[in-house]
Amino acid sequence: MNYLLTQIDGKLPNIALMRLSAHLKSNGHQVSYRRIDAIGKIGDLSQFDRIYASVIFRRSLPIAQALIESRPRFDVIVGGTGIDPLRSGELVPFGINVISNTVTSLEELGVQGEEQDYSLYPNFQQSIGFTQRGCRLKCEFCCVPQKEGKVRETATIGDIWRGPGYPKELLLLDNDFFGQPNWRDRIREIRDGGFKVSFNQGINARCLTEEAAEAIGSVKFRDDSMKTRRIYTAWDSLADEQALFNGLRRLIKYGVRPDQIMVYMLCWFWPGETHGDRELRRKKIQDFGARPYPMPYVRTKESIGYQRWIVRRCALKCSWDDFVAADYRPEKVGMKEISA
Repeated sequence: MNYLLTQIDGKLPNIALMRLSAHLKSNGHQVSYRRIDAIGKIGDLSQFDRIYASVIFRRSLPIAQALIESRPRFDVIVGGTGIDPLRSGELVPFGINVISNTVTSLEELGVQGEEQDYSLYPNFQQSIGFTQRGCRLKCEFCCVPQKEGKVRETATIGDIWRGPGYPKELLLLDNDFFGQPNWRDRIREIRDGGFKVSFNQGINARCLTEEAAEAIGSVKFRDDSMKTRRIYTAWDSLADEQALFNGLRRLIKYGVRPDQIMVYMLCWFWPGETHGDRELRRKKIQDFGARPYPMPYVRTKESIGYQRWIVRRCALKCSWDDFVAADYRPEKVGMKEISA
């Protein structure tokens, strides 16, 4: 059969599609890959016998629905975090109906192996994967505990690295790297192997011990481009302030500079949250010297504008009120957007 694998969102290589491709090819099928991140990019797909699509973010569901509707033979199958919760009875957003075309795991498609087909992304030379799945916490805004359950180890650094001929650069997608019992072994493998590593999904600074902070300082931590020294963490609730900054100070103690830390701020989630609540967190992060990055749980013109105001560093040059009056556009307040 002739299969098309489509990535609807996300900027990194999609591991689920890579594993599915390896499985299909091992069974003698022909596999093509295409990024379809807009309804206008769907086009004519009549040459394919079946289409699999991955959706990470809820906002991409209209594209998934349009893709399904383009194939009346019921042969578009959609999976991913952006669509999984809909199977548990949650109200379907946007008025779309994608339930009958979804899968919740690769196992439903018969995929058992962990092999990843990097040929889908020929320009990507790094190695990407998970050393563990699941999470030790149960944050109410996060679907990881529901999807993956308790923490379990899945791979060593040697399992993830593609081997000689590829750079020693790792993108680790672990939800909570230091939540696994054998993280010391993984750190040792990273350090002794001379790897650059991006803890792409962030480390939990609230739970960061002296030992874990020292471990981070001992490795070549980077952003996902491997060009900039970057550690990602999060401040989700005002109640976490003391634990968060205790962890941040430990990082500084072991050689991480404040401006190398990016702190994701969960916004538009907590009942009764105000602009003042968000600004309190932003200012404390900036006063510490770290980089705030708002993550709107609900995407509206205001919430996306607030994210842009901070991420593009506009907050350093104009007030929020002026930015709102300028329709959330930097150029309308006489300034260019500044790279984060």
